[in-house]
Amino acid sequence: MVLAVFISVPSIVLAQDLANMGTVIAVLGQPMLLRAGQLLPLAKGAALREGDELQTAEQSSVYLRTFDQGFIAVRPNSVLLIEKYHLGKQGAASQFKFVLKTGLMRSVTGSEVQKDKDKYRLNTPVAAIGLRGTDFVVHANEQTTQVAVQKGGVVVEAFSSACSMEQGGPCQGVNSRELFASTAHMLEVVRGQAVPVQKDSSPVLQKELQKELPKDVAKEAVKDSKEVAKEGGKEPSKAVALGAESSTSAVDLTNAVAKTLLDGSKIKISEPIVVAPTPAPSPIAPIPTLPEPTTPLPKPSEPVVVVPTIHWGRWQELVNLPSTASFSDVYKAGQEVVNAGIYYVMSRDNSNLQYGPELGVVNFQMAKHDGILVNTASNSIIPTLAKESALQINFSAQSFNTHLLLNAAGREIPINVKGAIESNGVFLNGAVSDVQLRGVVSGKDAAEAGYIYHTVPGANEILNGGTYWLRRR
Repeated sequence: MVLAVFISVPSIVLAQDLANMGTVIAVLGQPMLLRAGQLLPLAKGAALREGDELQTAEQSSVYLRTFDQGFIAVRPNSVLLIEKYHLGKQGAASQFKFVLKTGLMRSVTGSEVQKDKDKYRLNTPVAAIGLRGTDFVVHANEQTTQVAVQKGGVVVEAFSSACSMEQGGPCQGVNSRELFASTAHMLEVVRGQAVPVQKDSSPVLQKELQKELPKDVAKEAVKDSKEVAKEGGKEPSKAVALGAESSTSAVDLTNAVAKTLLDGSKIKISEPIVVAPTPAPSPIAPIPTLPEPTTPLPKPSEPVVVVPTIHWGRWQELVNLPSTASFSDVYKAGQEVVNAGIYYVMSRDNSNLQYGPELGVVNFQMAKHDGILVNTASNSIIPTLAKESALQINFSAQSFNTHLLLNAAGREIPINVKGAIESNGVFLNGAVSDVQLRGVVSGKDAAEAGYIYHTVPGANEILNGGTYWLRRR
């Protein structure tokens, strides 16, 4: 496959601004950015820096260009941390380090990384990936890492005493394995497995590598949106394509076309604003200045900054899975208990806010999920991934419904719950339900929501997890 060039690469890389490792060049859906503890919407043109964590939910992706003309695509349901990405100065070594916590990403490395391949490292939960070349794709979760290569090569090694997450650069011990350009094969590492195994490439990796990188990344986002819409049984409208090429409002339009509300109603999409052309000056009586357009251009909206007031996580440390929260953090002064389970806990900052019928129907988009499937007989723990997610609250009817499709090591487990919501924002499952669910809405105008769920999907099994959501704008 021929690799198309996104943007012409300058012969000289300009001096890097250490606060800026790259720029978002296109988005699909509404990816999020976790920076300094704040969860922010991520839009085209945003500058990224070390320490940023990119989060994509269902049907959202983000494309970024690094300062040395590298390219990274973060696909749906993924979390990528930019740990280090800078040139060495005054004798210091360059560092290029990422952590793919979960999901799917594709990377075409930049010119500076190519010069210093031994300074590059991509960590997943179970393995370290180093470079031998330029274009590769990685799919990872808590149990498995799969790597395939379009151009160049990679070196992969499972974490051990000889290969730790804290190290920089590739691990190249006796247990490392290399893979060079091959869309038909991949290297796979399963948790507890000492040596990566070469296998036939998975359909997920093959599909990603078959995508030719376009010259215009905005077209890639539109192309992806058409694929998503096609899978959902709808054709994207012309307004979506125009929006995707003209402004960041495309993220809302694309997402709107690809999604329907839980009650089956369509999301309305406004027609794009048409600016009247500037009238030409009269040849008989010239005027000194041209008149303003009859329809003024809209001012770009400021990004909505949400400071989380809902606190949650897994307080129990399990085999190979460190805890993600502690009681002292979740239940400190000024916070009210929302849910306290055997594995997960949740609280909300104290508030006198009331949520009345004037809010109508509000739809939320998942920003984060953490879940586990526990076998109480074998004591095995399998992390779960939310493949599908939806939450709708009808404040007028004082009701809610939510849907999750969870994947546990290839096994799909659906969760569908309806229930009631109180004026203080607390909601819980109805009487007829196999799932115990309790959550809360928080913030002005119901800006955020979260819940903990618990169910028994099979004999000797416990399915437990937590979710965090942001209101769709």
